[in-house]
Amino acid sequence: MRAIILLMGFFILSGAFTSLYAEEKDYELTRISINLEEREELAPDILSMTVEVNANSAKEAEVINILGSIDKALRSLNLNYKGGSYSVYKNCWWEKDRRRCSGYKGELNYSFELKEAREKNKILEVIEESKEKYGEKINYTVSHPQWLISEKKVRDKEKELKLEMIETAMDFAKRAGEKLGKKCSISSINYDVRRPIWEPPVFYKSTSMMEKAMIEAPEPKREDKAVSVKASVGLVCR
Repeated sequence: MRAIILLMGFFILSGAFTSLYAEEKDYELTRISINLEEREELAPDILSMTVEVNANSAKEAEVINILGSIDKALRSLNLNYKGGSYSVYKNCWWEKDRRRCSGYKGELNYSFELKEAREKNKILEVIEESKEKYGEKINYTVSHPQWLISEKKVRDKEKELKLEMIETAMDFAKRAGEKLGKKCSISSINYDVRRPIWEPPVFYKSTSMMEKAMIEAPEPKREDKAVSVKASVGLVCR
């Protein structure tokens, strides 16, 4: 029985020494936390704009043909866009608690991503030519014309800034180690990415004042936008 008690005492004492050793080793560590930020202005490379074309006629087939004709003309410009979806429905309204219908309406929707500002004028010229052909049966709205930075350009710049931030942190770790007489290394990095904020949308509609000749629509200002990457960096020095 005495032998068992002595053995248990040895284990307890051994455990106390191990805990004390771990505390001493941890005490020798120096932990440093720094905040870094890298920021760079980028020039927008995409002119984004949304176009909605509306058509109306007494006949459903004519509405479909009008939209099809405009869609074909726009696609022939070979410009980059998303959408191109359309819908055709009865032109109905409520009058004195009764639903009344007369003719049909339809709409086309596009979201263009243009490389050059002059390309937007080509789009408007195509639609204006259709207006001359179909008259009051069609109208259109242009919205959200603004210069944006492409997703690829933003992501590439974010990666570049993050790598620059790692180099800055490594340089700081080296200098901190020299001051402390220890060897410092990066233990953690937490990034906070700030992307550009875009301006509110601008709208303009087709009017009878637009002429068949060259169309020069208003051009949004092409302003540089900032991409910012912040990071909280943890260092451990031994």
